[in-house]
Amino acid sequence: MIATQGTSTGLTTLQRLKIELMAEGMSVSPEARRALSGHDGLRPLTLADYASTSGVILVLGEDIWVNVPIADHNANFVTTPTFTLDHQDEGFLLRGQDMEVPVKPVPVPSYHNERLPSGRLITDFAITHTHRVRISPIQGCSYVCTFCDLPYDKRYEKMPIEGLIQSVQRALEDPVLPARHILISGGVPRDEDWPWLNEVYETIVATFPDVPVDVMMVPVPGHFSVERLHEIGVQTLFLNLELFNEETARKIMPRKVHIGQATFLKIIESAVDLFGPGRVYSLLLVGLEAVSDTLRGVQALSERGCDPVLSPFRSDPGTPLRNQSPPSMEVLQAVYLRSEELVKRTGGRLGPRCLPCTHNTLTFTDSYHNR
Repeated sequence: MIATQGTSTGLTTLQRLKIELMAEGMSVSPEARRALSGHDGLRPLTLADYASTSGVILVLGEDIWVNVPIADHNANFVTTPTFTLDHQDEGFLLRGQDMEVPVKPVPVPSYHNERLPSGRLITDFAITHTHRVRISPIQGCSYVCTFCDLPYDKRYEKMPIEGLIQSVQRALEDPVLPARHILISGGVPRDEDWPWLNEVYETIVATFPDVPVDVMMVPVPGHFSVERLHEIGVQTLFLNLELFNEETARKIMPRKVHIGQATFLKIIESAVDLFGPGRVYSLLLVGLEAVSDTLRGVQALSERGCDPVLSPFRSDPGTPLRNQSPPSMEVLQAVYLRSEELVKRTGGRLGPRCLPCTHNTLTFTDSYHNR
């Protein structure tokens, strides 16, 4: 009943709940913590690798996935949340606003504390959230964007390819949370390391030919080949604009701005021509620029056949933007509803189209399909 109940905005109650949870976070009761941490009490509530994935993943109803920030990793803004995750004999419940909503937490994979033969933690190489295992060939980053923790928390390092392969294999076989597809992401390499990263792309696709492989990377001209990635069999590209207002972007991500917005959009357009509809995404951060600028970005991407991905800004305590408040529920709701109108005019969709991968984006059931 609650999953389909409409509101004055046209959103269902559970859709509005997802947006509120993304904006305000939740608390976790002692009973829920014990249930989530396993019989030995050692399982973490979340792997918390990036700001946008630092929360506990819940499934609301049958098809609404949400990554909910918690004070453990975001005490900078999760202060007095309305909702609390609780646990009783019948399962997990969200309590708040005179509501009790049954939810299903998504566990972390069982490899969370395991090591490779080299002695390094698997999570140094791979992190699984819902259906996707993300590997980061480059730790740290040669770029410094003030919203991202990579250049602040991690030393720049090329990760051994053998370790990447071993970690992916373990993630695909995990008995608790088996991965179904692979995302190659991570920091931007130094100029001299791009040939090595391109080798990683080819090696991973060739090693796991039956598993869909996506690539998320800054398309630096002269180093990044859309044509080659299509040729070797990469399924989906994430070419993230992140900010559409160039003046704001210059302050927050100066090196990325040097590519030039026109060049970036041209690369995205050529990628859509090769990969086809629904196979090229571009993420926009909601809350770091004016709503009107984000919507201009949605329109520019959608007009080129690219699926915009709306990612609510979540301040990371380790970055210079640690004290910047995330966007409110009202802002997130307005951006989502207006963006839906814009993409429908072009016959497009908001991404991503993998249902579980919508956990940290403003996307609902009419905008995706299962893999």
